[in-house]
Amino acid sequence: MDRREFLQTAVGLAGGLPFIAQGQGEPGAAQKTWARHLTGTVSSRASLPLLEGKRAPFGWELATVGDAKVPPLLLAWPELPVAESPTHFRIAVGLDERDEKTVEVFLPQSQRIIGTMELRFVSQFQVYQLPLTPSDVADLRREGLALRLTRGSELEIFTGGANLPAALSPHLLVPGTAKPMEEFLARMNSLACVQMFGWMEGCVLDGLIDLSELTAHAGMRDMAQQHLALFFRDGKLIHENPFSVPSDGRIFSIEESLPFAALARLEPQNPMLQLPLVDWPKRRRPNGSIQDGPHLTSEAAYTVAWPMALIAKTQGSEALMQDALYQVRLRQAKFFDGREFWRVVTESGNKINRNWARGIAWQILGLTRTLTVAKERQDIGDLITHLQRFASWVIALQRPDGLWSVFAEDQKLTPDTAGSAGIAAALAIGARHGWLDERAMAAARATLKGLQAHLTPDGFLDGVSQSNKGGEDLQRSDYRSIYQMGMGLMAQLVAAIGE
Repeated sequence: MDRREFLQTAVGLAGGLPFIAQGQGEPGAAQKTWARHLTGTVSSRASLPLLEGKRAPFGWELATVGDAKVPPLLLAWPELPVAESPTHFRIAVGLDERDEKTVEVFLPQSQRIIGTMELRFVSQFQVYQLPLTPSDVADLRREGLALRLTRGSELEIFTGGANLPAALSPHLLVPGTAKPMEEFLARMNSLACVQMFGWMEGCVLDGLIDLSELTAHAGMRDMAQQHLALFFRDGKLIHENPFSVPSDGRIFSIEESLPFAALARLEPQNPMLQLPLVDWPKRRRPNGSIQDGPHLTSEAAYTVAWPMALIAKTQGSEALMQDALYQVRLRQAKFFDGREFWRVVTESGNKINRNWARGIAWQILGLTRTLTVAKERQDIGDLITHLQRFASWVIALQRPDGLWSVFAEDQKLTPDTAGSAGIAAALAIGARHGWLDERAMAAARATLKGLQAHLTPDGFLDGVSQSNKGGEDLQRSDYRSIYQMGMGLMAQLVAAIGE
């Protein structure tokens, strides 16, 4: 698919409109069709107030799904053609949630239950889906669908608003004939992969910018700018914190530093880059680590050291660059002893999340990306050696399917596609810079192949372990989800491999 066709595809899908591209090959070849998201309209809802103190992002509209004590949320597709054959019904989460919920989907007139969706400790913007049978489609064409909760607190979902992608509205999925990887790139080149400001959106922004450095996907740079423009408006940072509470003009935690890496790459003179420079010193501990409270985490190798190194380079600050290198150097020494890895070390000496794949990803990705900024320096030899030891250890834990188990040493556990993508992206970046050998690039290619088996027909990445706000038990379970931050990590891998 050439760049012109790719961009046309993305434009068509971003607006929720069907797009058909002529197939490759001889004249008369079968047309390639793209997945479509047929949005439903809200025909009835309970009059429930938005949770106190919460705010929907970007002015988008929300509707609440409540329990049996309130009327169900009713959705309709009054103009759904008889010829359409959707395979799934979907919703997208509108606010942060911190419990386990069960959403029952049923036909409002006949009361026939179509099925249930299990939502556990979900994050804003996540997409959840329910398979449909042909008889389900025939019935919902007449009756629409009704949603109610049978477990958990109220759930808010996106239902409208300016620039809300069809893929994040309540919709019926109609798969096309385009390959899942083509659909993945189209989803990336849209607002359908937007995430909450912080580490999640930072993963997506880095993926978009990395892809834009490939000639075929140069248009992704404009999409990265569109993402940033959602949060940086009129010279101000406008966003909600991880609890969906307005946090305008300030950084809530060290994990919210990550999007400033993208800002430094795209707009190195933007005055908003001063925000993390003001925030980081407030979080410095006596040992020099920048962290939230008593917990030293591997996340900050990526969310602090990487943007810090980029800002240091744009400002020509030797002190700031030394600080960035120190942040990854300290964490590498604290978390990895050559035999096992810990994501968290407390000031009292407790260690948490042994060999958690996503924790490994934050450390190795942060280390590798920080090295790419400091690659001309003469004082990074120890960090390159650390990277080589770390990479050799993690490659040995790779599964036959190219992925890593959610806790990497236990291959009986289900893999985490996001953690796997992040690890592999770092391996590919390290190999491209000559710090790692061909084994690393081979491992990265195996991961990309394995990830493609977890793409939905319209290119969303499934198989991601849920946010760790649900605790280690949820991580160790087989519960997996569609999660756009994982798509950002996968995009970084695609770009690093360069194919």
